[in-house]
Amino acid sequence: MQETIKNRIPIHVDLAPNRDEVYSGICLKSNDNIFIFICFNDETKEFDGFAIIRNFEIDKYREWDEEELSEIKNNNYSEFIEKLPLEKMNNMFECLSELENEELIAIFTETDDDSYFVGQIKNLTENEAELKLMNEDADWIENEKIKIAEITYIGFRTSIEKELLNKNVLQHRV
Repeated sequence: MQETIKNRIPIHVDLAPNRDEVYSGICLKSNDNIFIFICFNDETKEFDGFAIIRNFEIDKYREWDEEELSEIKNNNYSEFIEKLPLEKMNNMFECLSELENEELIAIFTETDDDSYFVGQIKNLTENEAELKLMNEDADWIENEKIKIAEITYIGFRTSIEKELLNKNVLQHRV
Protein backbone atom coordinates (compact mmCIF):
# COMPACT_ATOMS: atom_id res chain seq x y z
CA MET A 1 0.00 0.00 0.00
CA GLN A 2 2.80 2.47 0.81
CA GLU A 3 4.11 2.25 -2.77
CA THR A 4 0.59 2.88 -4.10
CA ILE A 5 0.29 5.93 -1.84
CA LYS A 6 3.71 7.27 -2.83
CA ASN A 7 2.98 6.89 -6.55
CA ARG A 8 -0.59 8.22 -6.20
CA ILE A 9 -2.07 5.28 -8.07
CA PRO A 10 -5.89 5.24 -8.15
CA ILE A 11 -7.42 2.22 -6.43
CA HIS A 12 -10.77 0.55 -5.75
CA VAL A 13 -11.36 -0.20 -2.07
CA ASP A 14 -13.74 -3.09 -1.40
CA LEU A 15 -15.53 -3.13 1.96
CA ALA A 16 -17.15 -6.55 1.42
CA PRO A 17 -17.98 -8.63 3.42
CA ASN A 18 -18.44 -5.88 6.05
CA ARG A 19 -20.41 -3.59 3.71
CA ASP A 20 -21.65 -3.75 0.15
CA GLU A 21 -19.54 -0.76 -0.94
CA VAL A 22 -16.63 -0.12 -3.25
CA TYR A 23 -14.93 3.27 -3.10
CA SER A 24 -12.51 4.60 -5.67
CA GLY A 25 -9.79 7.20 -5.43
CA ILE A 26 -6.21 7.92 -4.49
CA CYS A 27 -5.05 6.93 -1.02
CA LEU A 28 -3.18 9.64 0.87
CA LYS A 29 -2.68 7.82 4.15
CA SER A 30 -3.30 4.38 5.58
CA ASN A 31 -2.53 3.15 9.08
CA ASP A 32 -4.05 0.66 11.55
CA ASN A 33 -6.90 3.07 12.33
CA ILE A 34 -7.85 5.02 9.22
CA PHE A 35 -7.65 5.20 5.47
CA ILE A 36 -7.73 8.74 3.95
CA PHE A 37 -8.27 9.17 0.24
CA ILE A 38 -9.21 11.56 -2.54
CA CYS A 39 -12.59 10.41 -3.87
CA PHE A 40 -13.18 9.64 -7.52
CA ASN A 41 -16.61 10.61 -8.84
CA ASP A 42 -17.79 7.98 -11.36
CA GLU A 43 -20.37 10.36 -12.84
CA THR A 44 -18.07 13.30 -13.57
CA LYS A 45 -14.98 11.10 -14.10
CA GLU A 46 -12.82 13.38 -11.96
CA PHE A 47 -11.56 13.53 -8.39
CA ASP A 48 -14.02 15.06 -5.95
CA GLY A 49 -13.30 15.72 -2.29
CA PHE A 50 -11.99 13.51 0.50
CA ALA A 51 -13.11 10.52 2.52
CA ILE A 52 -11.89 8.82 5.67
CA ILE A 53 -12.75 5.18 6.35
CA ARG A 54 -11.99 3.07 9.40
CA ASN A 55 -9.25 0.74 8.25
CA PHE A 56 -10.84 -2.41 9.70
CA GLU A 57 -13.71 -1.89 7.21
CA ILE A 58 -11.38 -2.49 4.28
CA ASP A 59 -11.10 -6.08 3.21
CA LYS A 60 -9.12 -5.58 0.01
CA TYR A 61 -8.11 -3.07 -2.63
CA ARG A 62 -6.76 -3.16 -6.14
CA GLU A 63 -4.98 -0.68 -8.37
CA TRP A 64 -6.81 0.55 -11.46
CA ASP A 65 -5.98 -1.05 -14.77
CA GLU A 66 -5.13 0.90 -17.95
CA GLU A 67 -8.73 0.95 -19.16
CA GLU A 68 -9.97 2.43 -15.87
CA LEU A 69 -7.18 5.02 -15.88
CA SER A 70 -8.22 6.09 -19.38
CA GLU A 71 -11.74 6.90 -18.10
CA ILE A 72 -10.45 9.87 -16.05
CA LYS A 73 -11.77 12.96 -17.87
CA ASN A 74 -10.16 15.56 -15.66
CA ASN A 75 -7.12 14.35 -13.75
CA ASN A 76 -7.49 17.06 -11.12
CA TYR A 77 -6.08 15.11 -8.16
CA SER A 78 -3.31 17.70 -7.71
CA GLU A 79 -6.00 20.14 -6.45
CA PHE A 80 -6.31 17.90 -3.39
CA ILE A 81 -2.66 17.17 -2.63
CA GLU A 82 -1.24 18.78 0.51
CA LYS A 83 -4.63 20.21 1.52
CA LEU A 84 -4.87 18.12 4.69
CA PRO A 85 -2.57 17.97 7.73
CA LEU A 86 -2.11 14.20 7.32
CA GLU A 87 0.55 14.05 10.03
CA LYS A 88 -2.13 15.13 12.56
CA MET A 89 -4.76 12.69 11.28
CA ASN A 90 -4.05 9.26 12.79
CA ASN A 91 -7.45 8.14 14.09
CA MET A 92 -11.10 9.17 13.81
CA PHE A 93 -10.98 11.60 16.73
CA GLU A 94 -7.89 13.37 15.35
CA CYS A 95 -9.49 13.51 11.90
CA LEU A 96 -12.66 15.04 13.34
CA SER A 97 -10.55 17.52 15.31
CA GLU A 98 -8.96 18.65 12.05
CA LEU A 99 -12.42 18.92 10.45
CA GLU A 100 -14.00 21.05 13.19
CA ASN A 101 -13.89 24.13 10.96
CA GLU A 102 -15.27 22.43 7.85
CA GLU A 103 -18.52 23.97 6.70
CA LEU A 104 -20.09 20.58 6.05
CA ILE A 105 -19.15 16.91 6.47
CA ALA A 106 -21.03 13.67 5.77
CA ILE A 107 -20.87 10.77 8.23
CA PHE A 108 -21.95 7.15 7.89
CA THR A 109 -22.20 4.99 11.00
CA GLU A 110 -21.98 1.24 11.46
CA THR A 111 -25.64 1.04 12.51
CA ASP A 112 -27.04 2.25 9.15
CA ASP A 113 -25.43 1.69 5.74
CA ASP A 114 -28.13 3.49 3.77
CA SER A 115 -28.54 6.85 5.48
CA TYR A 116 -25.99 9.33 6.65
CA PHE A 117 -25.67 12.55 8.58
CA VAL A 118 -24.64 15.81 6.91
CA GLY A 119 -23.72 18.68 9.13
CA GLN A 120 -21.22 20.86 10.86
CA ILE A 121 -19.28 19.87 13.97
CA LYS A 122 -20.58 21.90 16.91
CA ASN A 123 -19.00 20.01 19.77
CA LEU A 124 -16.36 17.31 19.94
CA THR A 125 -15.14 15.11 22.76
CA GLU A 126 -12.91 12.04 22.57
CA ASN A 127 -16.01 9.83 22.50
CA GLU A 128 -18.65 11.85 20.70
CA ALA A 129 -19.19 14.35 17.88
CA GLU A 130 -22.20 16.64 17.93
CA LEU A 131 -23.32 17.82 14.50
CA LYS A 132 -25.68 20.61 13.56
CA LEU A 133 -27.51 18.76 10.80
CA MET A 134 -28.53 19.98 7.37
CA ASN A 135 -31.36 18.23 5.54
CA GLU A 136 -31.58 17.46 1.81
CA ASP A 137 -33.36 20.81 1.27
CA ALA A 138 -30.26 22.56 2.70
CA ASP A 139 -32.09 23.71 5.83
CA TRP A 140 -30.34 23.60 9.20
CA ILE A 141 -32.24 21.29 11.51
CA GLU A 142 -31.59 19.66 14.91
CA ASN A 143 -28.30 18.57 16.41
CA GLU A 144 -27.26 14.92 16.47
CA LYS A 145 -24.74 13.30 18.82
CA ILE A 146 -22.75 10.51 17.19
CA LYS A 147 -20.40 8.14 19.00
CA ILE A 148 -16.98 8.33 17.34
CA ALA A 149 -16.54 4.56 17.78
CA GLU A 150 -19.58 4.04 15.50
CA ILE A 151 -18.36 6.26 12.63
CA THR A 152 -17.25 4.22 9.63
CA TYR A 153 -16.95 6.93 6.96
CA ILE A 154 -16.47 10.70 6.79
CA GLY A 155 -16.77 12.57 3.49
CA PHE A 156 -15.98 16.25 2.98
CA ARG A 157 -15.29 18.87 0.31
CA THR A 158 -17.13 16.79 -2.28
CA SER A 159 -19.58 18.16 -4.84
CA ILE A 160 -22.46 16.90 -2.67
CA GLU A 161 -21.50 19.04 0.32
CA LYS A 162 -20.63 22.01 -1.92
CA GLU A 163 -24.01 21.79 -3.64
CA LEU A 164 -25.86 21.77 -0.32
CA LEU A 165 -23.86 24.74 0.96
CA ASN A 166 -24.57 26.74 -2.21
CA LYS A 167 -28.26 25.91 -1.95
CA ASN A 168 -28.28 27.02 1.69
CA VAL A 169 -26.55 30.33 0.89
CA LEU A 170 -28.95 31.05 -1.99
CA GLN A 171 -31.98 30.35 0.23
CA HIS A 172 -30.84 32.91 2.78
CA ARG A 173 -30.19 35.64 0.21
CA VAL A 174 -33.87 35.74 -0.75
